[in-house]
Amino acid sequence: MRKLSIIIPTLCLAAAAALLVVRPGTSQPAPSKLVVGIYAPSVEFGTAQDRLAYVQGLAKAIEAQTGVKTEAKAFASFSSLKSAGVDFAIVDAQCYATNLGWNLLANAQIGGSGARGWALFASGGGTMQALKGKKLAYVQTGCNDNAFIDNAMLESEVDAGFFAARVGKPDVTAAVAEVASYKGAQAVFAPSGAQKGLEKLFDTGSVPNPAFVQINSKVPAGTVTSVGTAVTRFGGSGAISGWSSPSKGAYQGLAGRMGKVVKRGIFANPDPVRFEVKDVLIEPPSLDETATTGVRQHFEQPPPRME
Repeated sequence: MRKLSIIIPTLCLAAAAALLVVRPGTSQPAPSKLVVGIYAPSVEFGTAQDRLAYVQGLAKAIEAQTGVKTEAKAFASFSSLKSAGVDFAIVDAQCYATNLGWNLLANAQIGGSGARGWALFASGGGTMQALKGKKLAYVQTGCNDNAFIDNAMLESEVDAGFFAARVGKPDVTAAVAEVASYKGAQAVFAPSGAQKGLEKLFDTGSVPNPAFVQINSKVPAGTVTSVGTAVTRFGGSGAISGWSSPSKGAYQGLAGRMGKVVKRGIFANPDPVRFEVKDVLIEPPSLDETATTGVRQHFEQPPPRME
């Protein structure tokens, strides 16, 4: 009996161990470290140090919420961010629109809104036609920039060769300065409010603010949820005033606008024409007096039937 009392608990432990092997843990352990990056050249942080300070503050909030050491990094190009192996990132809307497979956790709020109006600005005003053969400055993100300019900004209505050259700059501040100060270009696409004395030629539509996304898909779901909570609660200070719950539709809409639109003439369906029967029939005039005409009936005897 004593041997049996020893064997049974041993078998129970072995069975439990076997279950652990067959069924892996339902909750993955939290990672030892998280890395949060930022690449948002369309947002005016002022200096590179201000940009880094903002993401560092956000990283501290994430660390406090998750209990996981979190490091912050700022990047000068989108390709650098993608190759750095970050877990989460703040990325420009244009870049998220070309990478919609990433998990969206929050939308940036700037000026109390999730999107900003963009426009074409020029030095000295003028008209669009006056810019033909001139240079255009733009924020060079590396996220299908030509499609953003030709289709999202110009609605596929301007020939790609309309501008003599396109001058790519690392952020919106530098792109505006290329026109306003350095005169290296004569026009620039930028968010309204960033033009620094330039004249607006026309509005080009609304563009969503940067997105906070999960890039590393291997981060445990529980940790991802905690990160999302920390971000939406983060007020911070700087060019990004806050974050709202994820709404992917605005970025999907931008992705659609970046596609080329081929416009064709359309024919409207004609309105149905209804008319009265009397309008197409000719009625004979009525006789004032009716008269009867006598009719005589004539009968003819058929020939006798031949037998």
